[in-house]
Amino acid sequence: MKMNNFTVWFIIGVVVVGLLAMYVYEHFRYSPYSLLVDLGVIKEYVGDRHIDLADITLRRQFQDQTAAFDKRLSTYDFALSIAPMLSTLKDGVTRIEFPLKKKDGRLPLKFKYIDNEVIVVESECEVPVGAKILTINGYPIDQIIEKYGKLFPTLDEYKQEYSFVDKLLYTYPVIIDANSVQLTYMMPDSYAQRVSYVKTTQKDIKYTNPILVFSKGADTFVKINTFSVEDKKQMQSVTEQLDEVARTSSEGSRTFFDLRYADDGDDTVVTTILSYLIDEPKNLYPSMYRRYKDSIVLAEQIPISPSENRLKGDVCFLVDQSCFYTPQRTILFFIAENQIGQCIGNIDATSPTLYIDEFWRILPNTRVYVVMPTEKAEIDAQKWDDFLVSIEGNNSVDVEAFKLTKEMLYSHEAYEKYVGQIPQLFNTEVSTNSQ
Repeated sequence: MKMNNFTVWFIIGVVVVGLLAMYVYEHFRYSPYSLLVDLGVIKEYVGDRHIDLADITLRRQFQDQTAAFDKRLSTYDFALSIAPMLSTLKDGVTRIEFPLKKKDGRLPLKFKYIDNEVIVVESECEVPVGAKILTINGYPIDQIIEKYGKLFPTLDEYKQEYSFVDKLLYTYPVIIDANSVQLTYMMPDSYAQRVSYVKTTQKDIKYTNPILVFSKGADTFVKINTFSVEDKKQMQSVTEQLDEVARTSSEGSRTFFDLRYADDGDDTVVTTILSYLIDEPKNLYPSMYRRYKDSIVLAEQIPISPSENRLKGDVCFLVDQSCFYTPQRTILFFIAENQIGQCIGNIDATSPTLYIDEFWRILPNTRVYVVMPTEKAEIDAQKWDDFLVSIEGNNSVDVEAFKLTKEMLYSHEAYEKYVGQIPQLFNTEVSTNSQ
């Protein structure tokens, strides 16, 4: 009996000590001292790994920057507090990344940012697809975007806002530590407003199909929903669809790859698409560089082999201001370098440098990741300028008529109608430089 009592008290003691230790750890990991430790780790790893900081002068300038912490901060407020320091890198990649745990609640919604409006494009709750979000918990959506867009510090303002809506808005309950939110929204094709209380879920909404194919006569549209594939089955689906597009193409056909508003991802879908446009092996990038200590050296290229089914006819790429993620820019670099196809739309006059090969390092206390590029690709500046001029100076098409509307982001019917109108949008015959 004495032994049983001892065992009980021992177990109670272990539990109490364990709970106390957890409390102390959780309190300590967000303390000003702990945040300063994580800041030091960021300085060290970014300084040692970021490709631009091979330049010792730039590295010292970066490491001399600081941030003050006088109270405990959440991981998101910590990231916002160091955003000014990271923003000096201007690479479009460096950021703090927040890993989601299985238990973390997220909204059963998917959003896109178009014409400065937050539009629901996928929904698994009562908020309908096509709804325009106005407020969350009474806060205007514009204020939320303005604040948390700075979590992407190396992008310009529009790209910050777009990236937050695209990548993080569905995790807003995690940011504010809530199990539900109140959404005020405007109904599709209406000025009527509704209010819904939306509970969180542990399930991410993903696109079932990374690409969708729409055909109208001799015109085929390949609408890219996402450059991220979940598994081999999804990748097989992409390949099978592109094989069919290639088999049914002819010298008199036109294929449009719609890159607008596609989700971010890696180069898997990119290289697959490009393989249908070439008839001999090509390098993915015009040139690649990596960091070796305090020097920049040539990096090993990523080869692309031609597909067995070559895409015939003219090829066009539809672009706009949303095409700034690495996969879209990789495609633009490739077609600019190899003079394959034609671009229709408008894009930012971005630099001829593309930062790639993300390196992730977990921070010891906040347990978030600092992400930075360790390689970069470059294209000849004059060739890139000529490519941008060719887009802006395209007089063969009605660019405004090609503009994607919000309805086309969530309605297959609207996009199919759009495809059916394409032949009449051309003022003159399109002449592409397909190889």
